[in-house]
Formats: sequence, C-alpha cells, structure tokens
Amino acid sequence: MLKKEKKARTIMVQGTASHVGKSAIAAALCRIFARDGYRVAPFKSWNMALNSYVTKDGGEIGRGQGEQAEAAGIEATVDMNPILIKPAAPGQVQVIVRGQVYGTLGRTHGTEQEYRRFCLQVIAESLNKLRQEYDIIVLEGAGSPAEINLRAQDVANMEAAALAEAPVLLVSDVNRGGAWAAAVGTVLLLPEADRQRVAGFIMNKFRGDDSLLAAAAAAVEKQTGLPVFGVVPFLEEARLPEEDGVALDNLPRSRTAGDGCLQICVLRLPHIANFTDFDALQAEEDAAISFTTEAEELAGADAVIIPGTKNSLLDLEFLRRLELDKVIMQRARQGLPVVGIGGGYQMLGEKLCAAEGSQVEPGLALLPVTTTFSAQQTAGRASAEVLLPFAQGLRVEGYVIQQGETKGQGHCQAALRLDDGSEDGAVSASGQVWGTSLHGIFDLPGLRRAWLNTLRERRGWQPLGARAVEDRAQRFDALADAVEKAIDLPALYRLLGLTKEREEHQP
Repeated sequence: MLKKEKKARTIMVQGTASHVGKSAIAAALCRIFARDGYRVAPFKSWNMALNSYVTKDGGEIGRGQGEQAEAAGIEATVDMNPILIKPAAPGQVQVIVRGQVYGTLGRTHGTEQEYRRFCLQVIAESLNKLRQEYDIIVLEGAGSPAEINLRAQDVANMEAAALAEAPVLLVSDVNRGGAWAAAVGTVLLLPEADRQRVAGFIMNKFRGDDSLLAAAAAAVEKQTGLPVFGVVPFLEEARLPEEDGVALDNLPRSRTAGDGCLQICVLRLPHIANFTDFDALQAEEDAAISFTTEAEELAGADAVIIPGTKNSLLDLEFLRRLELDKVIMQRARQGLPVVGIGGGYQMLGEKLCAAEGSQVEPGLALLPVTTTFSAQQTAGRASAEVLLPFAQGLRVEGYVIQQGETKGQGHCQAALRLDDGSEDGAVSASGQVWGTSLHGIFDLPGLRRAWLNTLRERRGWQPLGARAVEDRAQRFDALADAVEKAIDLPALYRLLGLTKEREEHQP
C-alpha cells in the first residue's frame, strides 16, 4: 500500500456554466484514479439538486456524489456533500446538512453572513475528515465561479478550492457553442487570487475531429497562459443521472407511437424531484417518455406517472389550476394506467393533511390512502417483494425520502411488502392505478418490463423479454476510458504531485 500522507491530494472540477458536464468529468477522474490504485473520494461542498442519493446509513446527498463514489468503488457518505439545498416552495429552500434536514433557509439560519459562516465551518470539517481517509479528493463545483452577483454567497467553487488547496480544471461545453469565449471570459472575470487557482481547461461534449480545435486551443492558451488539458467527446451512452431540472429541457423525444412505442407521460411538476426514477424506462426500446403538462398528451397516453415532488400540496394545486386533475381522474376511470411515486403517490390518495393540521386538501381519490405530513423527514434504502397483481413475487430495491406518513384506509391492497415486514404503497381494485413511496422502483428490469408488458397487452402487442441488468461497472469504465484517452493525464498527475503508476510499498 501507499504510505498514508497527512492529507489527501486534491483536484477540483469547475465549470463555465451549469450543465457543462462537471459531474461526469469528476466521476471519470474518480474512476481513473481508483483504477490506478489510489483511494479516491468525491466531494461537493454545496449542492442545489432536485435528485437525491440516499447513503447506506440513511443520509441524503446529491445524486452526483453518490454516482461518483460508486465510480470510485466506495460507499458514499454524507461528508461527500455536506450541504444540500432543495427548493421546497416559492422563496424557500430546504437545507440538508450532512444528510439530515437542518431547516429552511431564511427562517432557521438568520442572516446570509451567519449562514455562510455556518456552511464554511461544516464544509471544512467534512473536507478535512475525507482528506484524512483518502489519497485523492476529486472536488466538484456548482454552476460557474464567475457569477459576479453570487460571488459573496458562493461557497461551492473557489472558497472550496481554497479550503482544499486544490488546482482547478475549468470545464466548458463545446456542444452549446461559445465554449472558448466562456472559458476565457470566466478566467478574466475571476479575482486575481481565484484566477491563480485555475490550472487549465477541459473542453467537453465535442462532436467531431478534435484536431479542428487545435488553433482555437492555441489561441486560448496564448490569451490566458493556461493549457487545454484535452477535448472530451460527446458521450451520450455514458451519461450520468441528472441532478437539476434544467436537464428536462434537453431531453430528446426520439421515439413516437409510429415507431411502435408506448407513450408514457410524466407530469412535469413545478417542484418535481427524483425524476431519475424514469431513466430506466427512457432506455427501453418500446417506451417514449415525455415530461409534460399538456392535456392533449395525457389524453393520448398509454400511461401517466405522477412523480416525486418536494411539495405535494403546492403541486396538487398546480394540477388543479390547469384542470389536469380532472383529466387524470376521468382517464383513470376509463381505464388509463396511472402510477404515483413519492409525492405523486400522496396525490393519488383521498386526503393530504398539513403537518400542523390546519390544512386538509382532497387528493385525486384514485387510491384509498391518506397522507399526514410532519416536520421530520425520514430517508433510507429499502428492498421489497412486489404485491402488484401483474408482477407478484418479484423483487425491487430503492430508497424512500418522505416527510410524514401515507396510510391505507379500509381494505387497501398494498403494492409492496418491505423486508422489515411492513407494507408500502397501494393498488386500486382494477390494478391499473398504483403508487409507492419507493423511489427507483423501475430500476430493476423485472417489474419495469412486467408493467410495460401490461401496457403492450392493452394495445394488443406481444410482450417483450426483460433486458439484462445494466453493468454499472462497465459504464463507469467506458466513461473513464473515453476521458483518459482525451486528456493529458500525466499532466493532471503532475498537478497532484503523484505518478500514474502507483508505487506499492508497506506504510
């Protein structure tokens, strides 16, 4: 083994904007360094994300850091994303500290200065803990470090780089256009102390022959005095699950009913959360997934899914304003399959009761359940046996993040029997409407294919067989292979003060 140093070496991936591929580059570096024999951990000091990852001990962190930990071959911990922010209502965000709900920003934390000091203290403690346990820490920033209006509050980019003593790789998205200007402009807008932390650029998501960019790279290096470490190709097949709602604007819908595909509508709720629940469905060859609030699309759908949400009551009100509640209830009575997950399951019930008991809202009344909210959030991983009539006896795995409890009324038929003996979810008498608190229920192919085949049967189509479970290790290796081929890896190791071939000796 490599002799353990006092503190891990660090490197940070920042971006010229949101959605430029920082998470994927960071995951690739985690995989590359881990394959070279180093003990690697990801770290994102502060994260605003709609999609969560639940750690083994029931903590909630950003989805990206969970995936990056898996790429590094380790279990994710709450210290890898110590501050997580989740939009909960207009003007309000839920603050999660080391995996647990801490409060609501603006109401719990006092002034912005006090909140900033609090965040930096938490960030420094978690970072120092990881640096004692690992050889390399791969940090990821948020958005851009050059957002001038946010600089005073930004604890996710250069403040984190300073705490970690980390050189910064600045990632720019070539696929969007304007990547070189974004790279140069970002550096020029940084204060001198922050500018000194930038080690160079990675141009990401390029389609074509990267030799065409040689002149531009040379010009940028001359303008900034900083090297371009590489040009990474567009890697659609290696795409990681998304964290932010902006991704929904960029999802292609390449398959239609004319292609022999099932049309599945997922409601695009204002506070949608954990929409990675539907990545596996999107990958099926006979399913076209659209995130929509168009009544016309719902009318022609093979199935409707109400997804997770950070605010079930506000999003139910949203459906009513658009009169989509009436569309869903009418189509469900006509036999349309409707599924609710997380907050969507709560909306399918008869009543939703606010935590303080002052507000009771009627649900869509498609399932005989009632939800009572509480201030306390529970999160955890779970495995279960399926009780749904079309997939009885199959196994599923996933995670639960909920505030409050949803209980069946009368002779309610549960959807799942959890391994601890408790039951979860509900299914209608027809079997066409069902819901569950378990996120990730479609990730394993058994239930996913069984449900899709019930939709195919309704169309008079032949059933299809389940696809093999995705080899996630191969996916991470494919991502790492592509990035390693595209960048100057020896130069990155020199930044770390390490060598690619790790010297093995006793501590």
